[in-house]
Amino acid sequence: MNILKSFENFIFEVVGWLYFYPRTMFLSLFRPGEMMAYADDELDDLPADQYESTISPPLFLLITIVLATWASDSISGPDDPATTPALLLDWKNSLLLTASIYSVYPLVMAIALLRQRHRQIDRRALRPPFYSQCFVAAPFALANALAISLFALENDNAMIGGGAIFVATLIWYFILQARWFAHQLGVSTLRACWIAGNAIGAGFAITGGIIVSVFG
Repeated sequence: MNILKSFENFIFEVVGWLYFYPRTMFLSLFRPGEMMAYADDELDDLPADQYESTISPPLFLLITIVLATWASDSISGPDDPATTPALLLDWKNSLLLTASIYSVYPLVMAIALLRQRHRQIDRRALRPPFYSQCFVAAPFALANALAISLFALENDNAMIGGGAIFVATLIWYFILQARWFAHQLGVSTLRACWIAGNAIGAGFAITGGIIVSVFG
């Protein structure tokens, strides 16, 4: 009976994603500030009562990365075994690497916020800003995966489209982070832009280092 009950809950949760995932994505795209504040507020509730009207931020990011990987493979085709490290030919390892790369950005933003507040960086302090950042990291990851897949086609029109998606996404992400830092820290817009730019640059540096170390 316990197994059947667990299976029942699993089915209900997965089917619920068909409604809650598009809703969470829509709100993250068009009401990102509200979603980031919502992520903070929900952590104050009991675990059973958290994120009842959306998908939890880390799970939302993971589902988006799975969809982004599928969409990327559909556009650019599967990885070439001749140029892909043997470790990444297993889809589970490839998914884990992609999830690790795009999880760096919420982590970097959360750490930057805590450092600006001169707070000790521990799990309790890191969780609220990290959860907030996962909501906006998901659209950022999806758009970048689509841009990279278009670049891989090596077609002029596709590369222009990929470049446009990447630049538009980066501008959206930068403006959003600058506003978030300005609100959270109570600093000027110029100061918030500086903090956001440094944090995003650090994210690119870390993820670039991971990619270089994996692909050589």
